Amino acid sequence: MTNWRDQLQLDGEGPVYDQIRQAILSRIRSGSWAPGYRLPSEADLCDHFGTARMTVSRALRSLTEDGLVIRKRRAGSFVAQPDAPAALLKIIDMASAIPARGQRYGYQCLGSATIPAGEDTARQMRLLPGARVQHVRCLHSADGQPVELEERWINLALLPDVAQADFTAEGPGGWLLRQTPWTEAEHTVSAVNADPVLAACLGIEPGAACLVLERRTFQGDDVVTLARLTHPGDRHVMSERFAP
Repeated sequence: MTNWRDQLQLDGEGPVYDQIRQAILSRIRSGSWAPGYRLPSEADLCDHFGTARMTVSRALRSLTEDGLVIRKRRAGSFVAQPDAPAALLKIIDMASAIPARGQRYGYQCLGSATIPAGEDTARQMRLLPGARVQHVRCLHSADGQPVELEERWINLALLPDVAQADFTAEGPGGWLLRQTPWTEAEHTVSAVNADPVLAACLGIEPGAACLVLERRTFQGDDVVTLARLTHPGDRHVMSERFAP
């Protein structure tokens, strides 16, 4: 069997952490390291590459954020099992997804209020302008870094209890998954440059690229919720691997 040390070589281009990431990524993409394969330990990688543990950890964290590696406490790092292609934009709860990547989850509610739906929001939610909706804003973070600004409008005609819901400790996504069944979901992906307000919220520079996922969930013909999920472009990746 080929020694893993012979398989991992740096190419000398770019930051060392990214060279390590690319070296591991090439083994995963080639199929040499199949799903479930246990990666060498951080200590072994540090010894092999002659670099600091922080550098190796950064490379593994990047692969974890891309969904290519799973890090398990005390067990090590493993090549992730790819999901079905349809799961690329599946509805997930960040409170579960971030710890699953081996990162520390953080949450902050920025506000929750009952408001009249504006013209654009009402159109997307199939409501009359001025209809009452619950508007919730919250911030999700991983290892102390903001990774998602969640802005959500919830149909009070379908879920009147949401007006009294306490989102100070839990995001609306998890609450909704428990409270109401949905029959369909619609996703729209776009990119924006952060304005000063968004940049300050996400801890990035004004003008930085952001990935925006807009989601509508339906119950029959009714829109249950409209969510706008904004991610710093360098902290969120949607990745999928699948066969023909």
